[in-house]
Amino acid sequence: MDTILWDEESDNYTRRAKDVSDKYLEIKEVLIADSVLDIQSSLKKVPEKILDIGCSFGITIQLMKEHFPSSEFYGIDPGKESIETAQNNNPETNISFQQGYSHNLPYADNSFDVIILSMVLQWIPRKYLIKTIAEIDRVLKTDGIIYIQEFLPNKSITSVSRHNQDVFIFKDDYSSFFVTFPWLKEVLRKVDKIEEGEDQQRCTSIIRKYEIEDVYFLKNASKEKQYD
Repeated sequence: MDTILWDEESDNYTRRAKDVSDKYLEIKEVLIADSVLDIQSSLKKVPEKILDIGCSFGITIQLMKEHFPSSEFYGIDPGKESIETAQNNNPETNISFQQGYSHNLPYADNSFDVIILSMVLQWIPRKYLIKTIAEIDRVLKTDGIIYIQEFLPNKSITSVSRHNQDVFIFKDDYSSFFVTFPWLKEVLRKVDKIEEGEDQQRCTSIIRKYEIEDVYFLKNASKEKQYD
């Protein structure tokens, strides 16, 4: 069981958001404002570069730039219409949008202080999930953070998109995937909408990337030789 890439679904999402823009943006603004506060509480300094993976029509960046006006923002999304809408809505020179995929990020190593994954990982085809995690780790600076917001089911579940029968949604505790690597540590975790049941409850997680030397301890070579 896998899924097609999210090109079409991304643009469908953008069109639906436009149709209910006022109500949608009001709800989204509250969620993003809370997310910004979560991010700010975990940062030691103002981030130079922020990447929003699965940026859709750019609403997250549009709201976050108010809190980080001196930061450079980058958004990537598979939907052509989504990217065009994002560019039209955010013409500032410190904001860049690009059509592309999470498993093949067109950015240099150690580029970003913050990477945002808001309701994105559930859409990624399973064959690209490990590549996506590797790419995120590659472009994230040491001491940078990953912001994840996803559904939090009690067990791994999948469902079919109501808009496209060829698209599957995979709900899981995605922060646990990242922290299997010892240099990635969860520093904040918050669960919301618990009263709505496991199909709707959501987890906000902030993960920090540490120096390899800070998480691996070098054995004393001379002592080790005693046991050879």
